Amino acid sequence: MEKTQSRRIKAKRSEKFSHLAKTLDKEGIATLEKAGLKEQEAFDKETHKTIEELEIEAKMKQCEDRQAEQGENAVPIDETEDGWSLKKTVPTLIACVLEATVLIGLLVLALVRTLCVQTQIPADEPVQGAETYAMEPSLRSMWLSNKGINQDYVGQIVFDSGLIDLPFVQARDVYGADGTLYTFYTKKGQLVEDPAGFSGNDVYIWTNWKTGEYDRYEEGGSVFMDYRNSLNDQNIIIYGHHFARDWDPSGSKQFTPLDVLLSEENYENNKSLRLILDNEIRSYVVTNVFTIDIEDDYESQIIRTDMNKDLSGNPEPSFFREYIDYMNRISMYDSGEMLSDNDRILTLITCLEHQPQYRQVIVCKEVSDEIFDPS
Repeated sequence: MEKTQSRRIKAKRSEKFSHLAKTLDKEGIATLEKAGLKEQEAFDKETHKTIEELEIEAKMKQCEDRQAEQGENAVPIDETEDGWSLKKTVPTLIACVLEATVLIGLLVLALVRTLCVQTQIPADEPVQGAETYAMEPSLRSMWLSNKGINQDYVGQIVFDSGLIDLPFVQARDVYGADGTLYTFYTKKGQLVEDPAGFSGNDVYIWTNWKTGEYDRYEEGGSVFMDYRNSLNDQNIIIYGHHFARDWDPSGSKQFTPLDVLLSEENYENNKSLRLILDNEIRSYVVTNVFTIDIEDDYESQIIRTDMNKDLSGNPEPSFFREYIDYMNRISMYDSGEMLSDNDRILTLITCLEHQPQYRQVIVCKEVSDEIFDPS
């Protein structure tokens, strides 16, 4: 009978330990979800609290089970008189604590391993097995159509307000992928035959990206990405012409509409924009609007593709933090949007009306990057 009772007690104890493990697992997962894996400090606090509560519960349950196994004659430590019960009960309690501690330790290790596995996935990489879907058909069709016109087409820059909706291209060099010299023109319309002194940025500045013809007056050349850029760079730089209002009263060509952002009253309605790329959409918010003197070497550092490397590629680890402070000081107004030196940015650059020495600069912070299923 004692053996049968002992087996029942052990079975009951195993059931309680199984319940304890499941409870810790559920509470651990709930804590992970609540913390979102972003608030590490909050997660640690919740996990520590859960473990303390479960450890106390485990100790109590184990000691109750141990005492039940000893039978009804087991004497509590503080009531023993002859020392015999003390010798029997102390080892029992120690065993309870050790067993519970080992169990809790194993469960904590399982939680930590779960956390580590999840936090190893970079935020900007798609999760393997996660559901993906195709880009909106009209956007995908637009991108493919423009790519078919010119292989240098990169994507579309679109303000949510409709302020700008323009294609942009890029020439990495004055020579194309096949090694032949691009057809491009000087400001005065002369065909460039000797490319010495020219860069990829000169290819589309006065050239229409669709026709390949000189186009200073109709469309004002093309909107183009800096020839040094790749889409993986920290700072993507896009240039576009500004037309003076006495030349184009509509103020609608190329980057001309961007001058409305020089006034704070126009910021809220025009602060959001996107780059429509190859099965990818990057969303941005405008953080800073200011002007620079192109003859000022320091102000011109905004054209760095990596803000912590100088224009020759030499490391300057703290430069972006310093330049963010400078941009905040010279901005036309406080947008309320803050930059950190880990942010990826988009920089739009255009001329100022009748001020050839100056440029208007709009700096935008990337807030999301959506990758679509190419199939």
